[in-house]
Amino acid sequence: MRLCSGRKPCDSRYTRNMIRSSLIILLGLSLTACMTTRQEPVSPAEMPVANTPAALMASRLAADLDRRARHDPASLDRVEDEMRTLALRLAAPPEPAPEPDPVAPDPEGGISLFHAIHLASYRAEEHAASGWQSLQALFPDLLASRMARLEEADLGSRGVFLRLKAGPFDTAAEAASACVQIEAAGGWCAVTDFTGRTLSR
Repeated sequence: MRLCSGRKPCDSRYTRNMIRSSLIILLGLSLTACMTTRQEPVSPAEMPVANTPAALMASRLAADLDRRARHDPASLDRVEDEMRTLALRLAAPPEPAPEPDPVAPDPEGGISLFHAIHLASYRAEEHAASGWQSLQALFPDLLASRMARLEEADLGSRGVFLRLKAGPFDTAAEAASACVQIEAAGGWCAVTDFTGRTLSR
């Protein structure tokens, strides 16, 4: 066996073993660096879906809508009205709507600033404020320039509700016309007087 520089044997097997050991060490160092610098993001635990028919259907529908919004947005155009109606229904409170107020008389076609539309009823003012924002987003042409008022209504065994009103409208006919448009989209609406306290936002 002949000696190379540094008095080490120049055997080819020795050289190959040294190269293999060096490669293994370098590979190990590379893997360690990758493990310390590249961390997979931890996805938050998903809340379980309630085991009810409506909740399970909503979960499947939400997944389908999300897929279509990402990959086939054109397919959503034909159901835009239905989605708007669904958003409106979800913005409404779960409590049953009270009986509509009688239409305020419009004496001899005179101009009045005391007409409004009753849009929904809520248990708490914060829910009314959230509902008002949703309704304004759904009907910007009708409600964006209107003011919102709340009026307490004692419905006996059903409890006390806060009636959400929007106005003012110059005449009962103008308020009724707004109700027609809202009801055509699946909402609930009734003409009433523009009383109550201003909704704080």
